[in-house]
Formats: sequence, structure tokens, C-alpha cells
Amino acid sequence: MESLEILFEDKALLVINKPSGLMAERDKFKNPSVQDMVADYFNTQKLSQNTILGIVHRIDRPVSGVMMIAKKISALRDLNKQFEEGKVEKIYFALVDTKPEKEEGTLLNYLFKDVKNKKAIIYKNSRKSAVKCELIYKYKGTINNAHLLEIHPLTGKYHQIRAQLAFIGSPIIGDEKYGSKSKYKPDAICLHAHSIEFEHPVEKKIIKVSCDIPADWKYVANG
Repeated sequence: MESLEILFEDKALLVINKPSGLMAERDKFKNPSVQDMVADYFNTQKLSQNTILGIVHRIDRPVSGVMMIAKKISALRDLNKQFEEGKVEKIYFALVDTKPEKEEGTLLNYLFKDVKNKKAIIYKNSRKSAVKCELIYKYKGTINNAHLLEIHPLTGKYHQIRAQLAFIGSPIIGDEKYGSKSKYKPDAICLHAHSIEFEHPVEKKIIKVSCDIPADWKYVANG
């Protein structure tokens, strides 16, 4: 597939490494998207008539990494159920401006989605219209003076990782929306979906698919 790295593929699934800056789904502005590129790829293949292009989960435009597409409606339903029941395990890596005060910990907050400003607002305590969000992070060292974190999201809320890290004073490099003072590249931040682990919807065995962090992170330095 041109410009998209295939990490796993069979008759039920396609898993790709989404580049940062690429939309997950088509939009009214006709920006390049995973959906369009996968459709072009499918058109070059001899696929069965019941093949679909089902976006199982989304990754924010500025984020890179593992993204899963279902090729069968039964697979899409099964995987959606696994996500709803919290049975899918995802690991992210992030480069942040400031090292967290604690090298590892659990962040439990409450998140309000500000639709007008397309931003997540984080609160320490529960409040009306805010939903619980939780993640575990571990400090992994430095890359060219920037700080590398491994992140295990326990919930999957809007901009959750970006907003929660900013809330503790460690915004993701390039994420100006959440307070980063450091530059990365246009339409991109240093957040990468490293791996996803799930039960195969047909074979019913546990599968883990992963991809390395972007090579250009080694040239990024925090401000």
C-alpha cells in the first residue's frame, strides 16, 4: 500500500501504521485520510463481495501508530464489542516537554469535551458532564533531551492522553493546543500508538500488533 505501512492483514482484518497528519476518516474538506487510502488499496485487490471498510477505532490526526480496519461486518461488530468491554489493550509512547514529578503513576481525572473549541478540559474531581478518564504512565528515559513516556490508557476518551499529561505539567511535544512550547512538524505531535492487543474475531486467539516510534523523534528536543 503506497504511503501506508501494513502491519497485519488477513481475510478479516487490516492493521496499518498511520502516519501523523493523516485523518482517520474522510471529511468534507477532502483531506487525505486512511479511509481513502485503504479504499484505493482494496480496489487493487481481489476481495470477496462482502468485504467492507470498517474503521474499528480512530486515532487523532496529529497522532501516529497502530490503527485497525475490519474487512467483514462480523469482525467489526466483534471488535467494537471488545472495545466497549475494555478487552483491547493499547500502549502509546509520548515525548513530553517536562519530565513528570513521579517517574510512574496512575492518572485518574474527569474529562469534559469542549465541542466548540475541540478540546478536552480536565478536572481533578468529578463534576457534571465530565466523564472519568484513567491511564498508567512510566518514564522511559530521554531522547535528545526530551522525555519519553510509555502510556497504558485504561479508558478511551476524547484527547485523553494529551489532556491528562498536560494537566500534570507534561504536555506532549508539538501539541500547542495543550500548552507545548516545543515544535515538531505541521499537523503532528509526538504521540504514537505503539501496540494493540485483542482477540482475533474469527480465530479467537490473542494477537498483538506493534510498530516502532517514528524515526524522526530522535531529532526532536524540548524547548
